[in-house]
Amino acid sequence: MTLTVVVADDHPVLLTGMQMLLAKDPDIVIAGLASNSSELVDLLDATPVDVAVCDFTMPNGRHGDGVALLRFLQRRFPALRLVVLTGMESPLVLRSIQSAGVGCIVSKSDPWQQLVPAVRAAQADAAFVSPEIRRLLAQAPDGVQQNAPALSKRETEVLRMFAEGLTLMEIAERVGRSRKTLSTQKMAAMRKLGLQRDADIFDYALSHGLVQASQIGRTGTGSDGASG
Repeated sequence: MTLTVVVADDHPVLLTGMQMLLAKDPDIVIAGLASNSSELVDLLDATPVDVAVCDFTMPNGRHGDGVALLRFLQRRFPALRLVVLTGMESPLVLRSIQSAGVGCIVSKSDPWQQLVPAVRAAQADAAFVSPEIRRLLAQAPDGVQQNAPALSKRETEVLRMFAEGLTLMEIAERVGRSRKTLSTQKMAAMRKLGLQRDADIFDYALSHGLVQASQIGRTGTGSDGASG
């Protein structure tokens, strides 16, 4: 049975490589390529597609990227099956992808040949995780509390801006509060959530949709750099 696929990735070399790999399968038809969420959604609006292979981090699209984009695609195209390709190493972020309803995840650290069985699993509405993703998910969680007290609006605001790459001084200038007050709010939020390190803030913000994956990538501080 013919399987219609679109591929979305902001790296041209990766995009071309995935197109060539998938096109070798006689049952797979490449319906189009996209370099950001705008192009991806335009393709999906115009063309019936069975499976979309989607990079987790794609800047510049009007529909964002990361978990927010996955949830948007699930709502707008309920019949579409998704395969996420990512260089993310945070178990928290990977679990958030699964929680968004995506069961097929392939790591950029694994051989590209993992894409074909992932696409076929997605078509069958089955789960597929590549070996590296399986290894990462098997790691102990980073300590984020499952039933943590709700953050206040200001605590959430501080974490979001910090995850976007702003320093506490820059946040203070933007919101008109003292650096000491912001530091107290940041630490209170971390205690509530069970976060131990600043790096955990980036993973939390990304996995909960507070920031786009490409915003994390631009700071150079997140788990994935710019290779999402």
